Formats: sequence, C-alpha cells, structure tokens
Amino acid sequence: MRIVKSYLHPLLAFMLAAGLTACNKESASTENASSSGNTAETINIGSDMTFPPFEYMENNQPAGFDIDLMNAILKQSSATANFMDTRFSNLIPGLDGKKYDAVISGMYITQERLKKVDMIPYFKSTESVVVLTDSSYKPKVRDDLCGKTIATQKGSLYPDQLNQLSKESCLAKGKTAITVREFDTSPQAVQAVLAKAADAQYDDSSVARTTVKKLNGKVEITSTEPFFPFLGGIAVRKGDTTTYNRINEGLQKLKQSGEYDALIKKYDLQAPTEEEIKKLMN
Repeated sequence: MRIVKSYLHPLLAFMLAAGLTACNKESASTENASSSGNTAETINIGSDMTFPPFEYMENNQPAGFDIDLMNAILKQSSATANFMDTRFSNLIPGLDGKKYDAVISGMYITQERLKKVDMIPYFKSTESVVVLTDSSYKPKVRDDLCGKTIATQKGSLYPDQLNQLSKESCLAKGKTAITVREFDTSPQAVQAVLAKAADAQYDDSSVARTTVKKLNGKVEITSTEPFFPFLGGIAVRKGDTTTYNRINEGLQKLKQSGEYDALIKKYDLQAPTEEEIKKLMN
C-alpha cells in the first residue's frame, strides 16, 4: 500500500481505518436487514467503501449517499441490500464474475463500460483539484497541472484523464508533463498531499468537498474549471433485465416521491436532468 504513514492525520486515519476494516469483511449487511427470519430477497451490491460522501464505513456499517439510495431503491420491491466492500478496480470484474448482482460506487458512465455492463444514471458531477491550504501552489485550470505531481485513485478514470490533460495541455504546448501517482483509495491520495509527496489531488468534486470538510480546512479546492463533466451510474450485468428493471423502477419511484431529491440535498450532490441524461448517455 503506497502511503506515507508518518504524516497520517487523525481524521484521515479514521477514513482509512474505516475502509480497511470493511476490506477485511466478506460482506456487510445493512441496518435494515431483517432480523426476524424474513425471507425477503437479498441483492448483493458491490461497492468501494472508501469514497465519502458516496460510500464509507461508519460504526462498522456501510453509510453514505449510495448506501441510503440503494436501500431505498430495493425497499420499493421488498428486497434487501447486502453490501460487499472491495477496491474500485475489482468492481466490474466482480460483477461480471457474478460475485455481485449490481455495483453502486460513484462510478462514471463511459462508452467503454457500457460495452461490459448496463448502467442506470443517478447523479452528475465533475472533477476538482485539492491542495494544501498553506501551499503557494494554487492550480485553477488544466494548464496549471503541468510539471506537477498529482495524486489520484487507481482503477478510476482519473489517471487516464490526467494523462490526457498532460498530453493535450502540457506536452503539446512544450510544457513539462504531469506526473501521475496512483493510490488504491481516495484517502490515500489525500494523504500523499498532506505528506507533501504530491502537489495536489485530482478527484470527484463531491468527494473533494467532503475531504475539505473532514480535514477542517487543511486542504482546499482551488480549481475553477469543470474538467470532464459526467454522469454516475449503477452497474448491472448485461442481460440481467430482472435486476436492471428492479433498480430502475425503484429509482423512478423515489424520484416521484421526492425521496431521491431529499438524498441529493442531504449529501450535497447534483441530480441530472432528463435532457442531460439523454445527451451524456449518447
């Protein structure tokens, strides 16, 4: 695990410990799972529990926007979620291998992923750059990343995006390339910034805002450019129309009842419009 332990901040240690504790468990049952022997159908859900506000461990239980949303979705069809923690790069292979029935983990919808799985859009976002608050380095746009070491999450699209930015905004203009450092989890990437082993972190904007709050202002978001706007989606194995319809229909019911909007507001996220869904899905 690539992490500089000697500089571990207490709040960050809590975040890391939560994720690592979850990693050692084969699965984590949700709080609303039946304790009375109820035979309600259980749906196995893969997720990387180190990505607040989407998913994380709290008091040894899965918590976050994705957890609350999936619990509410499955409740519409009297089913129960069994959340199974793993690292992000293992999620789609695990879904393909039938370890999970579905995956919800702040995952981008991309054409490449749509060739492997079906995805149901449920939020929109972009990326942000996080730096130490007391640093003189205050990157605002993509060109400001040239020649710097940027930490990000392994297995996500972020390394590819940074390499694309490096090629188009740095090398093509005669500037020094971006050095991309990949870490297994988002908290580990933040730790690299705290330890001054990286100049900045590149992450989902919602996650970056949560990081700033949890670290009490030790880091800040300085970027002003929306790098790669995207839709996030719930992944279902191709051909599994039963699970796809169960989740999609449950999500639509939550939108109609107002519960979806309440969760979006609670976790400070953004809901895509139908027009944005049609545009970005195409």
